Amino acid sequence: MKLKGGLRNCGMTEWIYSRIIGLSEAKTIALVGVSNKRELYNLLKDDYDVTMYDYNMEYNDIVCKDVVFDIELKEDLIVNFACEKMYPLGRIYKSREFILIGDSEFHSGDCNPIESTQQLIEQNNIKDIYDTTTFTRWCGKYYLVYGCN
Repeated sequence: MKLKGGLRNCGMTEWIYSRIIGLSEAKTIALVGVSNKRELYNLLKDDYDVTMYDYNMEYNDIVCKDVVFDIELKEDLIVNFACEKMYPLGRIYKSREFILIGDSEFHSGDCNPIESTQQLIEQNNIKDIYDTTTFTRWCGKYYLVYGCN
């Protein structure tokens, strides 16, 4: 599968999608901090119960709630696109399957800058590590971890 544009240019969407369809037994998926990233949602929506969450009110097809303070996620698999912007969800949600994405681009509002896959593993108490990878971008790196706590 070859996609065009956005995060897809670096191969991240393909990596996430292949882990979900190839390894996960999840039936429900939470896409957290998704903002304008619709590629993964569009790939999954016909085969899974997928809900997008973000606190950005700009998008009307996203549940506009803070997943740390406002609601409790019930989905089997949590895909967090914005680990650098929030408290580690693995400390809140136990016995869950996670795909964690964090970057080292140091944007304003990044209260939890991510500098390695090991940092994501430790912060989220990931015990079963299924896969990790790093994608280089023009001003930093994306760190991805797939596992369960």
